[in-house]
Amino acid sequence: MCEKRNQQFDLLVSGRAGIDLNATKTGCPFTDIPSFSKSVGGSPSNIIIGAAKLGLKTAFIGKVSRDGMGEYIRNVFEGLGIDTRGLIYDKTGARNCLAILEVISAERSGVYAAVDEGIFHGTYLYREGTADMLLERSEIDEELVAASRAVLVTGTAFSLEPSRGAMFQILEYAKKHGAMVALDLDYRPSGWTSKEETAECYQSILPYCDIVIGNREEFDVIEYLSMPDNTSNQRSAERLLEQGVGTVIVKDGKNGSWGYRPNETPICRGVIPTKALKTFGSGDAYAAGLMYGILNGYSLGESIEMGTANASLALSSGISCSDSMPFREAMLEHWKKNRTCWGE
Repeated sequence: MCEKRNQQFDLLVSGRAGIDLNATKTGCPFTDIPSFSKSVGGSPSNIIIGAAKLGLKTAFIGKVSRDGMGEYIRNVFEGLGIDTRGLIYDKTGARNCLAILEVISAERSGVYAAVDEGIFHGTYLYREGTADMLLERSEIDEELVAASRAVLVTGTAFSLEPSRGAMFQILEYAKKHGAMVALDLDYRPSGWTSKEETAECYQSILPYCDIVIGNREEFDVIEYLSMPDNTSNQRSAERLLEQGVGTVIVKDGKNGSWGYRPNETPICRGVIPTKALKTFGSGDAYAAGLMYGILNGYSLGESIEMGTANASLALSSGISCSDSMPFREAMLEHWKKNRTCWGE
């Protein structure tokens, strides 16, 4: 639990603020989609939008293109009450990250893979040389970090310099000012040069972390050099707890998720049966719900349930990740309604 202090923000998130173009027709390939609708995208943006909709006082640090896309992102954030003093316009002419979302089926959404006759379908992600990865150490506002009870960063923002250095600067400021630090592993292979580099970088982040959130595949990457044969969620958690992490969350797909803390019995919560329209964005909604619970003093089990409830609603509420993030009243109602799933 993060104790409330006299600080302006509950949660500060940093990382990618991009644009998603969402198919207005699903169940068909790109060639048959008549049009697309725009929304703000990227895991950090989805998480901060989700947290703001749940009623947390929020702020964001990142870099966007100095054009209509960057302006749109700023307007969306400010419309939700997210503080944008840390959202910087790029001055080099770099473009914004762009994702085009094609949903042939819910099960096959969120990936980019060859299917019929070797033709690739799924999420078309354009991120090379984009503005978000050009954020620099010198551009991080220490006062903004100091004004936050908790800071959440995502793994993808560490994949390249200068963004990696900027993220470490945030972590250093967070520790200096006593903010809780959460890491969402958010591993995207295309952003890294090798698994070895990724494992080494993640290991260097862990000493700053109070909370680590990830799925089984992401923990495999952390352990690529140290425990390459491990498949045990509990052993993964124990290793991080031994390194000083206070809370470890392992998401295990249809098996639900596990929460671990030192000297406490592990907590498992299953998923809520959901008619999903897509698979992407659930982890972002989960992180927002989890942080809402923790920052409001709920138990770890209750916080995991809130993350699960939030993810369930987001999966069934539309194609856009950020637009489908639930508001607090809906999340709390869904959580209370489904507590019987966990024997509550």
